[in-house]
Amino acid sequence: MKPLTLLVKPAAGLCNISCRYCFYKEACKTRENRIMTDNAVDRLILKIKQYQPSALTVMFQGGEPTLAGHEFFESFVLKIKSNLNCQTSFALQTNGVLLDDRFARFFWENGFLVGISLDGNRQTNDRYRLDKEGKSTFEKTLNAISLLKKYKVEFNILSVIDDENAKDIESSYAFLKRQGLRFLQFIPCVEGENGVSLSLRAYESFLKKSFDLWYDDYVKGDYVSIRHIDNYLGILLGNPPENCAMCGVCGSYFVVEANGDLYPCDFYCTEEHKLGSIFDENPFEINVKQKAFTDESLLIHEHCSGCKYYMLCRGGCKRDRTNGFTENRFCEAYKSFFDYAAQRMLMIARSL
Repeated sequence: MKPLTLLVKPAAGLCNISCRYCFYKEACKTRENRIMTDNAVDRLILKIKQYQPSALTVMFQGGEPTLAGHEFFESFVLKIKSNLNCQTSFALQTNGVLLDDRFARFFWENGFLVGISLDGNRQTNDRYRLDKEGKSTFEKTLNAISLLKKYKVEFNILSVIDDENAKDIESSYAFLKRQGLRFLQFIPCVEGENGVSLSLRAYESFLKKSFDLWYDDYVKGDYVSIRHIDNYLGILLGNPPENCAMCGVCGSYFVVEANGDLYPCDFYCTEEHKLGSIFDENPFEINVKQKAFTDESLLIHEHCSGCKYYMLCRGGCKRDRTNGFTENRFCEAYKSFFDYAAQRMLMIARSL
């Protein structure tokens, strides 16, 4: 028996806003995007039950997963709890537009961890996160955050970093802190989507500035959790990273599309990388395609094997790899950042 982690897309690529940096639109262009049917849910739960995981994590994502509606989630969770005896945890990533009291109460009652997308203050958030009519989603997102606070739902903030957002990191960090938001995750944008990109130098600047902001608060006893920094400290303490992009190896979860198709990673939901379907006999057994996908992530360049920072970097996320998946496009940014911050991180790790 081993743990099983699933990233479920109950509304496939359907979304109620139109973020300019969304990488998933292209993957969904030629698909029939629809809500996951009861038949698909029942099949998925049957196959989970047959797999007999020691623990189960279900993460709902999209598109926008809340488009599946209240009844979908209430039924899904009830079926999971009625059919499985293993420890189960739930998470959901949302833009927050459709969150209401019913959703928030349900998340609290079932111990959901919610990731809510907010790039920063109004100016920064409105740069890319507009609705289908080109209107701001900022107030709706803040209202959703207020609801999560009201019902004491655990949540973190997801902010995408590109060249422009990287420049705003000081003002964005200050704004998020003023809002009482202290669990932050900064996500490098996928290169070249819709004219939005993140250069090596902009990312290097972001890494250093965000670390200085975090460090200054840490020294003052005003702790803010920034996911990638927390993971670096964990590595220095001898713990494995919880962020799959920082593990140095792929294959930690399955993506389950609304129609039941399976993929190895949210960034690789393409026909080329399709692993099978929940309608197969043994969908969660490792197959040749998944092994090849994982093996690619283990390839490293000779520069990496001799690098003093490899234990921290581990090659970075596979989506950022070049040269046959052996080199990371942000390699020089990481080196410069670790030269800048590693001693301070090591000092803090030792104190912990």
